[in-house]
Amino acid sequence: MPCLTVGDDAYERGLAHGKTFSSDVAANLETYLRRFEASGLPRHEALEEAMRWQTAMETQNPEYAEEMLGLAKGAEQSAAAIALLNARYEIAFMIFGKDARKQEKGLAQATAETDGCTTFGLLSDVTADGHTWLGQNWDWIAGVHQRTIVLRIKRSNKPSMVCMTEAGIVGGKMGVNECGIGLVENGLASDLDGSNPYQKPFHMRCREVLDADRYADALLPIVSTKRTCSGNFVIGASGGEIIDFETSPNHITYINPVNGIVTHSNHFLGSGHGESQMEKVSPGTLFRASRMRRLLERGNAQIDVHTMKAAMSDHFSAPHALCRHPDHRQAPAKQTMTTGAVLIDLENRIMYVADGPPCEFPFHPYSLTEN
Repeated sequence: MPCLTVGDDAYERGLAHGKTFSSDVAANLETYLRRFEASGLPRHEALEEAMRWQTAMETQNPEYAEEMLGLAKGAEQSAAAIALLNARYEIAFMIFGKDARKQEKGLAQATAETDGCTTFGLLSDVTADGHTWLGQNWDWIAGVHQRTIVLRIKRSNKPSMVCMTEAGIVGGKMGVNECGIGLVENGLASDLDGSNPYQKPFHMRCREVLDADRYADALLPIVSTKRTCSGNFVIGASGGEIIDFETSPNHITYINPVNGIVTHSNHFLGSGHGESQMEKVSPGTLFRASRMRRLLERGNAQIDVHTMKAAMSDHFSAPHALCRHPDHRQAPAKQTMTTGAVLIDLENRIMYVADGPPCEFPFHPYSLTEN
């Protein structure tokens, strides 16, 4: 996966990102516009919605918004286009929830169209090297595959970090910072989504987690404000701490590791979140988290990287598996796959990244320094 090193200045970070990956930014924009159209959201309406998000993001995190402006300039895209990419989680998962409700009412054919991610966290007492680890298979729209990048952000005013993101999104989706704070996440959908319009978007919260220099502060972006859409965040720290946060617009469930392991997919495990939606269009979520746990437990409290990779490469129920491949029965705009996979060693501050399904793509290390 291509890697770009950037520095302190937010606008310059975005400018370098946009210039270096301008063709990928354009391709990702087209991928999302087509995906939204496939679920009935016209392009002009999607871009109008993006500008409403742009206005909100400017007040919620001016530095993030400044990086978006630099990205737009560097990629030669409109502010609306870059805002759409940075709010694409909210736009997409609102659509997924609507698709689920249509299917439930018999207004759409019942098909397994959408998939999300499978994440895990391992405390140091169950790993072979005594380190704390996070992992994720990022299952997403196939059109985004190989239009994803690693950002290495070297800063003097906030912690430096290495993170994975999509070309056009400011970044921090999965990553680790110099303080040993790391993040992986899952998409969730509730029938209550949308009840708090234009709250701080998902990807902005991800960046703010990795901006923190203390573990307690890394939790604030998740818990301090209400949300527009649901989401799951697994936040870990070197020294052996992991908490999984299931969030919906007005409620949070806190999930701690059991016997040193926590796993999650794309449906709610806790209560109080309204009606969970993703399993209606992504039924594979119902087995992925538990299957990931069982495969990791084969390591017998001495879980090594080989065990992690083997679990992430599992093909039970293919192509709707832990290691996901495109389902050619689906419309091209709706096909999904494991577009990338990460393993994060929080003690060593190294993120290992596979640029696609881990059964096919090797993991490469990315550290906070050039490598």
